[in-house]
Amino acid sequence: MTSNKRIDPNQPKHWHECAEYFDNESDDQNDDVNNDSEDPEMLHIHQDSSDESEDPVMVEKDPGDESDASYVKSDSTSDEEPPRRRAKREQQLKQSEIKIFTARSGRQWTTEEPPKRKILQANILRQQNGIGRAATGVQTIREAFQLLMTQDMVILIVRETNRRAHFITEQWNNRNPGKENQWKETDSDEIWAFIGLLILAGVHRAKNETLDELWSMIDERPVFRATMAKNRFKILLRFCRFDNIATRDERLKQDKLAPVRDLWAMFLAQLRACYTPGGSLTVDEQLIPTRGRCNFRQYIPSKPGKYGLKIFWCCDSDTVYPLNGEVYLGRQSQAIGVGRNASPICNLVKRLVQPWINTGRTITTDNYFTSAELAEDLLGVQTSLVGTIRRNKKQIPQELQSDPYRPEQSSIFCFDRQITLVSYVPKKRHAVILLSTLHHDKAIDNEKKNKPEIILYYNETKGGVDRMDQMVQTYSCKRKTKRWPMTFFFNMIDVGAVAAFVVWTIKNPQWNERKHHRRRLFLLQLGSELIEAHVDRRQQQPQSMQRGVKLALQAIGQTTTLSRPPMASTIAVKRRCQLCSRERDRKVITHCARCNIPCCPDHHQVICTTCSDIFLK
Repeated sequence: MTSNKRIDPNQPKHWHECAEYFDNESDDQNDDVNNDSEDPEMLHIHQDSSDESEDPVMVEKDPGDESDASYVKSDSTSDEEPPRRRAKREQQLKQSEIKIFTARSGRQWTTEEPPKRKILQANILRQQNGIGRAATGVQTIREAFQLLMTQDMVILIVRETNRRAHFITEQWNNRNPGKENQWKETDSDEIWAFIGLLILAGVHRAKNETLDELWSMIDERPVFRATMAKNRFKILLRFCRFDNIATRDERLKQDKLAPVRDLWAMFLAQLRACYTPGGSLTVDEQLIPTRGRCNFRQYIPSKPGKYGLKIFWCCDSDTVYPLNGEVYLGRQSQAIGVGRNASPICNLVKRLVQPWINTGRTITTDNYFTSAELAEDLLGVQTSLVGTIRRNKKQIPQELQSDPYRPEQSSIFCFDRQITLVSYVPKKRHAVILLSTLHHDKAIDNEKKNKPEIILYYNETKGGVDRMDQMVQTYSCKRKTKRWPMTFFFNMIDVGAVAAFVVWTIKNPQWNERKHHRRRLFLLQLGSELIEAHVDRRQQQPQSMQRGVKLALQAIGQTTTLSRPPMASTIAVKRRCQLCSRERDRKVITHCARCNIPCCPDHHQVICTTCSDIFLK
């Protein structure tokens, strides 16, 4: 390039050569440099600075982020970075790591933890757990059970059972003139004994045994024969009712649970009154196995019984005490409950926990109930929610789904105001997603397979209803029947026995505390106390007792009043020996001192009074 600069002829020749060289080099390397920089003095300054910039420098990487190589450490800088500059850089790196997840519903979740603040009102427990005021005066196991199965409920059963028995007996008498039957009315003592025998049968795990086996003396269970006749027990099973069958059809049009609605309502009221739960509640379902004809019977293949009646329960997570329940009746014509615009499952959970809202409790549910909508509704009434959630929910972002490239025991947290989601990988290609309004951080327990605190809390509180159902099935009093109201009644007895056991052990914590089979001992004593009044009344009529009944009473520790007839008397009436054949027709005046039957000398032996007292013990 030709220079437009004017050359001074007075300058030396070598100066002109150097000036021309510098002009050419500057034009080649910096085309965008202004013409003012072509001054000779500026050219020397520019050349000096270029030489200095070619000196080697040291580049130090930030140990917190290996990809950040923009920090250049020169000879003039110090070894330590200024604190203000480091804090600013760390904040920028942290902001760059925050991610935003968007779900299909349009809801946005962030991986940034919410700021620490005071404990939320929904997480502050305002009630102390323990037995209710009605249970403070309990002295015996029978009283604890009668808190749940009250005398009013038994009176209802007595009234409707007698009504049904009279109706059936009258129909029989009209169809069979000359063979009229008379119904002997039942009473509350007999119904209590009936319930006690059902409980004792459950303790012996004899729900699949026939009544002949239960009333047999061979199996060493004399309590059944000593309490009630087998035919009487069978006829009570047949005629047992809980409502007026004459008005049932009209009530069934509005309520599918009409045959047991009154009994069920009284039972739930007593459950809520006798116990105050702790801070954790569990909502889940129970299936009562039955194959009887019922228009709201459910099929759940994952349950052992598969077919049966489904009840949604709210239980205390710590003591498995049943607090509230609702029977699934299918689609009803009229919706019942709060928030009709919300989903039916949300309304169901809110109805179950309604008595304990605004008290700072936490509800644990499985993926059938959990949703973000339910969590927000419960937060509005100062109640927390923890539970697994289904992966196909619209509120779940795609980043939380299972991914074959995610390592095992890894977790992804995301937050939206007071709701926390966590996705945990217990094994390859599988992810468990949980929702919580109780936890608001990324706490992880490194000692337990790196599980988040949300999962540990869920595992600790999720089994309230399942454990109650397990206790019910262990010693169930259920008998084989095709009538679903009776199946429902048997389950009420079992659940009431579980609730009574919880109340009794809280009231008396030292009762058999070192024994592992405390509940079995509780049920044995409960059944014995329930039949006691009926056995005492039956014992007062020894003349009408059969020999087997007397032996059964003696086997359970009861003594019968036996009048020992004289061995010989001039005014005694002769009677035929019952141990001889009828052809002999041998009549004697001697009687057995134990069973009072007439017997001849060939069939009795003479013993002294001392030996007779030992023999009759």
